[in-house]
Amino acid sequence: MDDRLRRLDERILRFNLLLSQGILLVSAMAGSLWLHGLSGTVRLLGLPHGAQFLYVIGVIVLVVGSSIGMEHFLPARWQDDGEISRKIFQGLSIWSTFWLCLFVGLSEEWLFRGVLQPLLGNGWTSVLFAIVHYRYLRKPLLMLSVLLTSLLLGWLFSFTGGLLAPVAAHAMIDFLLALYLRLVNPNERSG
Repeated sequence: MDDRLRRLDERILRFNLLLSQGILLVSAMAGSLWLHGLSGTVRLLGLPHGAQFLYVIGVIVLVVGSSIGMEHFLPARWQDDGEISRKIFQGLSIWSTFWLCLFVGLSEEWLFRGVLQPLLGNGWTSVLFAIVHYRYLRKPLLMLSVLLTSLLLGWLFSFTGGLLAPVAAHAMIDFLLALYLRLVNPNERSG
């Protein structure tokens, strides 16, 4: 990983994350209104029903379990993101971590699933999603993991017909992995 990224402190990383996610969210809202209109956008935000919740839970368990498994069984250098994830979440309370993960899940899923996927399909949207996570471009395993996760989130969107299932899955995946980072780095716990 580039040494310049390693030297960034958590405040700068969080500021850039919030700024970029804010831009994504505003773009998603505008794109959704343009593509679906107001009533179609409201329909996208409808709750999943019945067994659809089980699929959300299944995707969460699959992705989080795979990520933790990769960390335990594969070389650490294959998964090193320059400690960016750790720096973003270090020192945050559990509630702040949850809200940050929810904000990221909402902004990314609304743009990629709610706006781009209806235009490009799940495959190309997932490729774009992976490219946006550019810090993984030099880490093939991480890039593949993001791509496959995106395909699963896109499938959830298609299966449920709404945004809340992929938003919930994305937010919970990020949140549970952030909590896992706290467990493997117990000196980073707070609140």
